[in-house]
Amino acid sequence: MFGLHRLRNYIGKITFFARFFQVIEPDPSGDVLPVGATEDGLPGSYQQADSAQSDPRLEVVLPLLHRRYQTLRAVGDVPPQLADDKQKVEYELRSISQTLGADLLHHIMTTFENACYQCLPWPRSRQASHVYYDRQFNTPSMIQEIRALQLKLDATKDEDERRALEEDVTGKILWLFWCGICAEVDGLLPKVMDYVRREGNPVGSSDMWRSATCTDPEDNQAHLRRIMFDAGAGTSKHQLLLAARAAEQAKWSAQTSQHPSHQ
Repeated sequence: MFGLHRLRNYIGKITFFARFFQVIEPDPSGDVLPVGATEDGLPGSYQQADSAQSDPRLEVVLPLLHRRYQTLRAVGDVPPQLADDKQKVEYELRSISQTLGADLLHHIMTTFENACYQCLPWPRSRQASHVYYDRQFNTPSMIQEIRALQLKLDATKDEDERRALEEDVTGKILWLFWCGICAEVDGLLPKVMDYVRREGNPVGSSDMWRSATCTDPEDNQAHLRRIMFDAGAGTSKHQLLLAARAAEQAKWSAQTSQHPSHQ
């Protein structure tokens, strides 16, 4: 869904889900999280990992990044194996662009490219790199919101309301996951960039991003992306449905009062 199994080749393994599922087991009282929980790695907002020197993920991802950079920058008459490797990397990038992680890929690649520009002998303006998520998100609070929505869904009989609530619940869950993933990526990126600057070892260029920009997300991914960002913006499909019904009822009542039926 987020393409993390492929994104790990560009930023390192994302540990958010491993940390998250360790802390959502219900306690005997039935709460999703113990009251006042401060989880390891998820105390409200995601806590950054250790320093680069103690993060084994970087030892894995940095050689992968350099190999992918060398592969994608190869042009002209290249050996068959290298040409095959280049196709695989381009397919990998296009696959990520079909997932909810497409914005993260863009963010990562833009950051890599800006780092490369710093090494050029001539000045070149840097691209703005920003990925949208709630940097102050609170995990226990968001889980409680999801639980409250689920309880409302369970108690609702109206089919239209149920569909709207299902979309709200899904959007909230995706938004929670998205914020946790983005926070972890933003914690890892400076460490990768420190390595690049320290070692003078380029890991990105515009070629890496251009090879992934030719593919639009599929309809189901576009739908999930919409409801995820709707949740982030505080937009509720259920509340919109109720508001539309109320407006229609008010309109009908007004028309009825203006044109009362004759007995």
